Amino acid sequence: MMFNIKTFAFSLILLPCTCFATVGGPQNIEVLGYEGKEQKVYLLKHYLDGRGRLPQLYYYQLKNNKQPEKLIQVSSLYINPKTKKIDYDQDSRQFDKEIAKIKKRLNPLAPIPKSSIKIQVLNKTTSKQQSWYDPKQYIPKYTYKYQLSSKNFKSQIHQAIDYRYGLNISQAYKVPQQQKILAVVKYLGLPYETGYSIEDPVLLTAKK
Repeated sequence: MMFNIKTFAFSLILLPCTCFATVGGPQNIEVLGYEGKEQKVYLLKHYLDGRGRLPQLYYYQLKNNKQPEKLIQVSSLYINPKTKKIDYDQDSRQFDKEIAKIKKRLNPLAPIPKSSIKIQVLNKTTSKQQSWYDPKQYIPKYTYKYQLSSKNFKSQIHQAIDYRYGLNISQAYKVPQQQKILAVVKYLGLPYETGYSIEDPVLLTAKK
């Protein structure tokens, strides 16, 4: 009888941890490198939440491209061999092997000072959104339209929705053999739980 009471009490102790388990998480950018032959810059976006999905592979196509700053999403690595459909929740072993093959072809990007990248806010709109913990409560929501610049380089106009701190440069690189810079913009873009950051890649090209 004493064993059952202890077991029940232990279950009650664990119950709050299960009910309030973290389900959110940040979205971080990992810059993989530059492929010289095809002139592509590869990167991964990691989703560090409770779902545990595969990271999303992207690349910039810089060769013979009128829109080199357009980020291209890769889908081919996510096809489930059984269902023949895109599946971000499948076993990661084959995906990891394919990423390792890509990394072998890449050259690293040269880091540059983050302070060399300037953020110009073109427009900022403030509104309110229902909080995740209480629909009767509202939190501020900031919608930014912005552009990055660095001496002779500039980006296209981008948009970000932030809930607290504003926009910051978290990473910055010079692309090898190219008149281009890759920067990563960080902001608190997920208002759930304690709030989580999002990182967005932005390509800067030579000013015309």
